[in-house]
Amino acid sequence: MKQLKASWWFVACFAAVYGQNWGQIPGALKHVSASVNYIWGVNSADQIWMCRNPCSAANWVQIPGSLKQVDAGDMEAWGVNSNDDIYKRNVDGSGSWTQLPGKLKHVSASGNGYIWGVNSNDDIYKCKKPCTGGWEQVPGKLKQIDGGYDYVYGVNSNNDIFTLPVDGSGSWRQIPSKLKHVTASGTHSIFGTAPDDSIWRCKKPCIGEWERIDGGLMQCDATINGLFGVNSANNIWRSALGL
Repeated sequence: MKQLKASWWFVACFAAVYGQNWGQIPGALKHVSASVNYIWGVNSADQIWMCRNPCSAANWVQIPGSLKQVDAGDMEAWGVNSNDDIYKRNVDGSGSWTQLPGKLKHVSASGNGYIWGVNSNDDIYKCKKPCTGGWEQVPGKLKQIDGGYDYVYGVNSNNDIFTLPVDGSGSWRQIPSKLKHVTASGTHSIFGTAPDDSIWRCKKPCIGEWERIDGGLMQCDATINGLFGVNSANNIWRSALGL
């Protein structure tokens, strides 16, 4: 992440999003995740980085280890490595990584009371917090998943969108449209990126009334105070949307 030593200022994007502007955060990441106080991410070399909000180049700290994907919750950051091994540590970066039993290719720590994940076969699993590895398989197939306060949302290999109560009860409900990545951790809305990197927003619980947001991202993550994402050039962006 050599760009972290470059200029510290945010570069404003002129495309307004619901009355707000995109700002570029210095650095380069292939995947980003944000909690209220911290931004976590991994770069193209699977190096792990953390930055305290508001994030500037001087605030980035490299965290020991190697992960292909990371997700920040309120208390812990969770991630998976190139071997699909699962790890967690304190969200402020203190302590050390703890490995959890199981294999996942994607994990979500933002669910209310539950960790969610999917494995290399697109099988879906949940684990009640504080999770120590007691994974329970949930029916269905998803390639990516993200937990919110009331519901968990995910997309399958066909980019179809589904939602389920965050505790895993009930059955999956399909939401019209196509997304390759979805985030459920915004306060009032879910956000997602389409196969063409366009960005979309839907008011929770979302029945398919999508609104397009200016810009292009390959992956995004929402918190109560902003939408964060990375584009195809691994640039990092933030918009202080009314979430």
